[in-house]
Amino acid sequence: MKTNLQFFADPSNDPEPTDPKPTTNDPAQDPKDPKPSGKTYTQDDIGKMMAAKAKEVESNLQDDFEKELKQKEQEWLEKGEKRAGMNASEKAQADLEEQRQALKEQQDRLQEKLDEADRKNALAATKTVLTDKHIPAEFAEFISDVKEDVRNNNLDKFTNLFNKAVQEAVEKKVTGNQSPQNGGQQFNASMTREDFAQMSLEEQTNLYRQNPDLYNKLK
Repeated sequence: MKTNLQFFADPSNDPEPTDPKPTTNDPAQDPKDPKPSGKTYTQDDIGKMMAAKAKEVESNLQDDFEKELKQKEQEWLEKGEKRAGMNASEKAQADLEEQRQALKEQQDRLQEKLDEADRKNALAATKTVLTDKHIPAEFAEFISDVKEDVRNNNLDKFTNLFNKAVQEAVEKKVTGNQSPQNGGQQFNASMTREDFAQMSLEEQTNLYRQNPDLYNKLK
C-alpha cells in the first residue's frame, strides 16, 4: 500500500472549522433584536390622557355630591317624620328653635367681621402713632391691640425702649465705644429667623438701628 507522505508533512489549505458563537437568551446582546427605545407621546395622546383624568376627577366630585345630597335627603326625611309626630305646640317650639339657631349663626358671622375690622383699625392707629414719633411703622404689628388702653401702654413702653436704643446707638458712634447698657451685642448676617423670633423687643430694635437690611430680611 502506497502512503502519501506529503499529506502528513504539508499543512492543509482548507480553513479550520470555527466554533459557532454561543447562543444567549439576553435580548440586549442579540444583534437581531432592536434596541429598546423610550415611548413617545403625540399631542393627541396627551390630550386624551388629560381628558381621561378630567373625567375621573369629575366623576369623583359627582359621587361626593350625590353622597352629600343623599345624606341631606335623609336628614330632611327624618326631620319631616319627626315633625309629623308633633302637635301644634311642639311644631311652634321647633320653629322657634330653628330661628334662634339661624340668628345665632348670623350673629357669629357678623361678630367675626366686626372683630377683624377692629383689629385693622387698631393696627392702623398704632402705625399712625409710630409714624408721628418717627418710629418705623413695621413695629406696629408687635404692639397693636384692639383695647385702646392696652395699645397706648404698649406704645409708651415701646417708644421709651426705641428712643433709648437710638440714644445708645448715637453715643456709640460718637464715642467709638460699645455701650455698656446693651452689652456690646453684635449682629451678623448668619442669623436666622428663628434667632430673630427669640430676640426681645429691645434686641430687635437694636438690630434695626445697627443693620436695617438684616432686620427687614429676618422680620
